[in-house]
Amino acid sequence: MTTTSAERTFRAMNTEWWLRASGPGDLDAALRDAEALVHDAEPRFSRFLDDSLLAELNRMRIVRDPSFVAIARDALRFVELTRGAFDPTVGAALIASGYDRTFETVQARPLAPSPLAGEGGAPPRPRLVVRGDTVALEGAGTLDLGGIAKGWTVDRVGELLEHRGVRNYLLDGGGDIRAHGLDGDAPWIVEVGEGLVVALHDGAVATSSTLRRRWRTAEGEAHHIITPESGRASTSGFVTVTVVASDATTADVLATAIIADPDRGLAALAHFEAEALLLGADGGWTMKPGFERHLATARGELTGARR
Repeated sequence: MTTTSAERTFRAMNTEWWLRASGPGDLDAALRDAEALVHDAEPRFSRFLDDSLLAELNRMRIVRDPSFVAIARDALRFVELTRGAFDPTVGAALIASGYDRTFETVQARPLAPSPLAGEGGAPPRPRLVVRGDTVALEGAGTLDLGGIAKGWTVDRVGELLEHRGVRNYLLDGGGDIRAHGLDGDAPWIVEVGEGLVVALHDGAVATSSTLRRRWRTAEGEAHHIITPESGRASTSGFVTVTVVASDATTADVLATAIIADPDRGLAALAHFEAEALLLGADGGWTMKPGFERHLATARGELTGARR
């Protein structure tokens, strides 16, 4: 059977996607279906589309959709396992901080509202409830899936490709990356910062950062990673976190959780057998034990311990 390769790039979920696959079969058709899956996810999970299922949930407090049930169940599991460091019910806090529309629009505004102006405290967080085939919100506040939706969708794309018999692929959804198989005869290579690259065979890597999605408010600069209890932009001391994990959902969630609440976020790494590379606000890098085993040279050769 002939082995071929194919690539596909497109924009969705307010970011660039790049898919690459190799192996037997009709890869172009598989990647077209993969793109369709991503475009199908966006009108479900986007906070910035008025007619999305997420927007409907925040307005009507209930939706019925199997994909929404699946992502909500996963979100609740991560809330529990990170002991609240990851919390998708901070939507009202994001809106109060000025992140009430797409980032490009927020950044272009002359001056966003002051974070939590006039609230007298943290905005409310609703209770997320899954019952059968429905997802509901109880109490005031809104849901935001920005800390899980891209990674979760990347994993669904990976599952689709594997079901279609694709043996080797690298999926990059705006920095949420999942790899399977090999790139030729070597692991897939992904740059992660400080001149380091990681080698992925069957695994994922994601990076969260407060350095890119920032905007000015009357109280100074704000960013998009919220500490749940305070309802304010995190001041944890970590500004960029890269996590290597078994799947993109886990890597995506943990990278955000560690910035939001380092103590609880870092404690969750062991449960998922994940590793992290962290950049502090002082410019210093910290490599958690185990991360070095993923490091590679640019040619894909594992380097062994670097630190």
